[in-house]
Amino acid sequence: MPWTPAQRNRLATEKRILERFFPGRVTWIEPTGDTKVEVLLNTNNGNKYCLRIYLKSEEESSSDFPNSVPDMVVRSSPKPMPRWGVDGDKHTLGYRDDFLKICHYRTSRWTDRSTLYEVVMKGRFWLEAYEGYLKTGKCLSAFLGEMRA
Repeated sequence: MPWTPAQRNRLATEKRILERFFPGRVTWIEPTGDTKVEVLLNTNNGNKYCLRIYLKSEEESSSDFPNSVPDMVVRSSPKPMPRWGVDGDKHTLGYRDDFLKICHYRTSRWTDRSTLYEVVMKGRFWLEAYEGYLKTGKCLSAFLGEMRA
């Protein structure tokens, strides 16, 4: 189902924001339909990852973005991601398209003013925590602390 005029305006704003903070690192996939956004990120250790944000949930026949929390996955990483399922300590939510789905926003705290920039930054925090886990074996929650959204 196509985007409404209000959604198209919002997506144009989101695109401008993402390009401002991640120039040349953002790709829009199927922008007029089953829209996904991919952002290339480097962690503090210099590792390269790609996060993918789905603007339509698996359960929806159409997207109600920005009214619902979008799914986010780790689409690519320097090493294969672990096969974790739904795990509160690891802040993972299973899989989508066979990619690890990561937690970034509580549904109860998401509003229609929440932005894709915020989603990407929370994904970046998750990646740093993941690398801390790889280095120390400590649970991701130990690195994420009280990060709540």
